[in-house]
Amino acid sequence: MLRAFTLALLVGCENDPIQTTNVNKDGELVEEVDEDAPEILHEAIAGTQTFGADVSIEATVTDADSGVLFVYLHYKNEIDGSADWENVILTAAGDIYSGTIRGSDHRGGGIDYYIEAVDRSQNSAFAPDDGESDPYHFRIAE
Repeated sequence: MLRAFTLALLVGCENDPIQTTNVNKDGELVEEVDEDAPEILHEAIAGTQTFGADVSIEATVTDADSGVLFVYLHYKNEIDGSADWENVILTAAGDIYSGTIRGSDHRGGGIDYYIEAVDRSQNSAFAPDDGESDPYHFRIAE
């Protein structure tokens, strides 16, 4: 009895996309390179948030090719004058990724934030599209 099967080999290194090598039905090796970034769907935080209260962030992140590796939340307080962003790895439940901007990080004014998703081939996507240079923003008030 002849049985058919698919053999997949993942090849990659730190700065290169992962290549998937498959054997087609004729026994020939076929290499595929994932160059597509993950897709991020996120509804920006609207309105004014309460000073000192945690703010939950949620996004749906998918990657049909190599799969999602990490999803990060980057945020900073607008009045700090600091160029440093706080970085949080979001927790996955299926395709839904969530995390929290701690209320203890509020210093008044507002919060700038963006989401970054990285797939297993090291392709990155941002929400909003320009990430750090044009982040989401919400106000903080007592």
